[in-house]
Amino acid sequence: MQQELFTTGPLHRPAWAARHRRLWAMLAALGLLACSLALALVFQNGSTYATGSWDDYSQQLVFGRMLQMQQNQSTPGGFMGVYTDDWGDSQNRYWYRDNTPMDPAGYHSYTHQSGLQGWGLGMLNKVYSVFQDDGAARETMLYTTNAVLFYLCTLLVCLALRRAAGWLPALGWLAAGLLAPGIQTGMKDLYWCLWVWLVPLLAGVVLAGATLRRGRTPVWAFLLLGGACLARCMCGFEFVSAFLILAETPLAVCWTAALCRRLPVRAWFFRMVWAGVSAVGGVAAALLVWLVQGFFYYGSWGDSLGNILGAAGSRMSISDGTVRSGVTIPGVLHKYLVADTTPALRVGGLGLPLGALLGATLAAAAAVCLLLLALHRRSVLAELAPMICLWVLAVLAPVSWLVLSKAHADVHSHLIPVLFQYAAVPASLALWGALIAALVRTVRPR
Repeated sequence: MQQELFTTGPLHRPAWAARHRRLWAMLAALGLLACSLALALVFQNGSTYATGSWDDYSQQLVFGRMLQMQQNQSTPGGFMGVYTDDWGDSQNRYWYRDNTPMDPAGYHSYTHQSGLQGWGLGMLNKVYSVFQDDGAARETMLYTTNAVLFYLCTLLVCLALRRAAGWLPALGWLAAGLLAPGIQTGMKDLYWCLWVWLVPLLAGVVLAGATLRRGRTPVWAFLLLGGACLARCMCGFEFVSAFLILAETPLAVCWTAALCRRLPVRAWFFRMVWAGVSAVGGVAAALLVWLVQGFFYYGSWGDSLGNILGAAGSRMSISDGTVRSGVTIPGVLHKYLVADTTPALRVGGLGLPLGALLGATLAAAAAVCLLLLALHRRSVLAELAPMICLWVLAVLAPVSWLVLSKAHADVHSHLIPVLFQYAAVPASLALWGALIAALVRTVRPR
């Protein structure tokens, strides 16, 4: 089924790998982990001073939670929080780094999300504290861990791209992670955990891959997709529409490939439907967990539900009457896609804004498609179509949040560019790789 949709084959394996599949899988996983660690160390992503920091305000919630867990304190609900009156007070970070004893009564819980990343990193911090008592060193270890996990997720996406479209698109996706300044700065972030942003997409890749190998989709793959969305939402419901779209993207790519090769598409359509049900189910499960956490904190289901609705209402806004005057959907789209000059890619001293990159990619894709049509190379165009589908969805994913939550998007101008950089920018460079490969195939003798 793989070869019916995509022309590239699997990577070469030694002869013994067929007899020892588990050993080969373990060695491959260790190899990817080693590559991820090497990238994190070479690019110094664990260092605040070498690659900068991003959204230190929100990170204080994680530092406060880690400090609370380090001192074996707890509060009802298990939310993230701080020991200061201001949520973003950097004093929490310094108290964490110095292992300062804190009064349990001074902890303020942040109840606007479940805070899974605070609990997870708090557990990891306690493990690291067994080997390293210095808080500053543990902070670097945690930053490096986040960077390694981001690179690992990126490499897994690249492997899937290589299988579907070849080496050039895969290398293009990887290059974006190394050249996008927002990703290089933000992959260490303890609050946003950019690697978690890729988890729903990876779950969709696994679902599509399992389907291609077996000819059907196993139930566990749908459950995995729902679990990925559950984990992502427990780290915050911001940008939820973007993650739901990306979770469906691998299946949409397969659907496009089947359509262009005139293969049956009905099964792929229903797989997308069930994948969507699983993803939304994961979101609903995350809301339920949040509701239960709130009950333990407030002692009332009504107060817990009110907290959830209040937090969601402050982020979701579609009608103009729910936000401050002057904020409109066209205005927010213009702000980030046209007026914003934040470098989406940086090579040396040269920076390329998002709008310029997307515009150039769209123009290049249109020109190549017209050329292929003029040369009657429809087979090459059919191979290119899935990558165009990937690019379109990778752009629509962050745009959907600008439409769904224009108030949140308008205010958080430091977050939105990175939302594009972790999906739309890699997809753009991947599409450039696919366009170059298509031109090469076109000029080759038939």
